[in-house]
Amino acid sequence: MTGDDRRDFLAEVAWLHHEFGFTQEAIARRFDVSRSSISRALADAERQGIVQVMVTVPMPREARLAADLMRRLSAPATVGLRVSGEPSHLAAARAAARVMERIGDGGSVTIALSWGRTLAAAAGLVRPRATTAVLVVDAIGHPGASALTPTVDVTRALGAGLGANVVHLPSPAFVTSGESLAVLLATEPVHQALATARAADVTFVSVGVAGAGSLLLGEGLIAPEAMAELLAAGAAGEVMGRWIDSSGVGLPVPGLEEVGLTLDDLRASRRVIAVAGGAEKAPAMLAALRGHIITELVVDDGLAEALLAADPLDPLPPMPNGDAR
Repeated sequence: MTGDDRRDFLAEVAWLHHEFGFTQEAIARRFDVSRSSISRALADAERQGIVQVMVTVPMPREARLAADLMRRLSAPATVGLRVSGEPSHLAAARAAARVMERIGDGGSVTIALSWGRTLAAAAGLVRPRATTAVLVVDAIGHPGASALTPTVDVTRALGAGLGANVVHLPSPAFVTSGESLAVLLATEPVHQALATARAADVTFVSVGVAGAGSLLLGEGLIAPEAMAELLAAGAAGEVMGRWIDSSGVGLPVPGLEEVGLTLDDLRASRRVIAVAGGAEKAPAMLAALRGHIITELVVDDGLAEALLAADPLDPLPPMPNGDAR
C-alpha cells in the first residue's frame, strides 16, 4: 500500500467510525481485516492529524489560574498544567499550541515569532490543519547559539502545522556595531521581512531571566561584564533578547545591536503574546507587562502561581494609543 493509499484508507476508516458511527468490528468486516488493524488505523489517523480530538472545556485548575491572572494583571492569560513531572516549558508550550491553533483557524492572519525552545515546542505541538491565508514570519534573526532554538526552526514548524507560507529574516540576531546594523536593515530581504513582522496581527515572544540563569549569558552572546552592568542598572529580564528593567524600560548593551523587532515595535503591535514556563520568569513577565511590551501571556501553572504571589503591579497607565489594556 503506497503512502497515498494508506492515507486514503485511514481517512475512510476515520469517517466510518467517527462520522457514521460504525464499530471497529463492523469496519474490520467491511475491509476484511482484523479489528486490531482498524484500531491501529484510528490511532494513526489521530497521530497524522486526520482526526483531531479536542477537549473544549479547560481543566478547572487551569481555568481558575487564568481567571485569577486576568483579574490581577488585567491581561488575557492562558495556563498549561504540568503533568507527570514534565518540565515547565512543555506545559506552557502545550497551552501555547492551542492558542496558535485558534489563531490559525481564524482565517487570514500574519503571525510573527521569536526564538526559543518553548516556542519551538509549541509550534511542534500544533495539530496539523488546513488553514486559509496564514503567513508566518521571523521576528528576529538567527542567534547562532545551541541553547536558543533559532527563529527559523520555530517559524518552519508552525508553518508546517498550519499549512502556512513562511517568511524568514536572513540575518544574524546580533551585530557588534550600529554601522553593521544599518547596513543589514538597508538590505531588501531584511527590510521586507521586518516590515512584514511589524505588520503582523499577532506576535509570539520569548522571555528570559537576568543574571546567572540567562541563556544569552550562558551561550556567550552577552559578556559577564555586560551582565553585571545590566544587573546594576536594575535589569529584570529580557524579551526576545532586549533587556528591560522592572518598569519595562529598555536597557542597552554597548557593542551589541539586535536585528529584529524593537521594544517600540512590540508596543505598537496589535497583539503580543509572551510564552514562558518556570517561576523564575515572573520578574521579566511583570516588567514586560508594566512596559506595555506584551498584551497577553501563556504560562505554566508554576509561573502563574509565582505571578499571583508577586507584589501587585503598579497601576498600569493607558496603552500608548490611548486604550486601556
